[in-house]
Amino acid sequence: MRRLLGTLLLAAGLAGCAAPWPSPAPAAGFAAAVSRGGAFAVGVYGIGADDAADADEASLPRGDELAPWSTAELPARIGAGFFIDEGGAVVTAAHVVAGAGQVLVKLPDQRVSAARVRAMDRDMDIALLELAAAPSVAPVFARSAALRAGDWVLAIGEPYGLNRSVVAGIVGGRARHFAEDGEVLFIQSDLTLNPGNSGGPLLDARGAIVGMSLRTVVGPYGTSGVSLFMPIEVVQQVVAELRSDGAAPRPRLGAGFEDVSPLAAWHAGRPDARGAFVNAVARGSVAASLGLRVGDIVVGMNGRALGDSGDFVRALLSWRTLAGTRLTVFRAGGYLELRSAAPR
Repeated sequence: MRRLLGTLLLAAGLAGCAAPWPSPAPAAGFAAAVSRGGAFAVGVYGIGADDAADADEASLPRGDELAPWSTAELPARIGAGFFIDEGGAVVTAAHVVAGAGQVLVKLPDQRVSAARVRAMDRDMDIALLELAAAPSVAPVFARSAALRAGDWVLAIGEPYGLNRSVVAGIVGGRARHFAEDGEVLFIQSDLTLNPGNSGGPLLDARGAIVGMSLRTVVGPYGTSGVSLFMPIEVVQQVVAELRSDGAAPRPRLGAGFEDVSPLAAWHAGRPDARGAFVNAVARGSVAASLGLRVGDIVVGMNGRALGDSGDFVRALLSWRTLAGTRLTVFRAGGYLELRSAAPR
């Protein structure tokens, strides 16, 4: 997907409404929505490095993610986050806090509190933090599934250390999927994200949380691109998984896939571009054990038809056990059903 888009992905990363037209921007602006949603938004800072942590290169501070007051001796990554419940639980982007020696959270009233990283999912780029403080009001969520292309959305964050900065834009699309991101879906918008926005809330025009800021796609010459947000339903699912201590983890496929391009469909001899094109299979992965191959076009999973790679992601996110798993693929001019091996 990266070579097809010719873009660089930078870390900063469902049914429609019944109304016939997108809501126009309110004449008075979005101040009321920002006031409502800002009560749940926080700044997040990953300070220093934890020598005991298993911090790989991807978790090390990047120059464009450092706080203005960061020093060479004590680097500080800058990001954002939001309360996920009425207690002291906050979610943020995992790359903001991974490998940090200390995590600080700046609350809406400017108080600063130390936070503990309870758990994180690096594949999904989500970290769950715990702190003693709680939001002044319970966070309000809305279905990202209700967003339509053209609807207004807002993002709150700490770009370049600017306190509680707000940007507005429109939804450009839902259920976007990139091959590099595996089992992740994004909401696309034209609003501008910068270093320090990662992990912050995406709000609808009423100030309810509908997603989490994660990535920006930038053109090859630095031209402005699109911003990507994880739907709140996916964030909440990952948080529930992080909280389920001792529970069996959700299976991970271990394969790269993307939408079927017209050229790929034509070369495969298919009359349409439905399904998900497999472009990588990790050695020793679940995908390998199922017999999935590079070049396969996955058109169904466990009896569910797949229209595109986004449908495949949704099926994988609802996947709970390897036993009985069935993948329907198009390979070498015909359809095959791949099944998980029966337990011995």
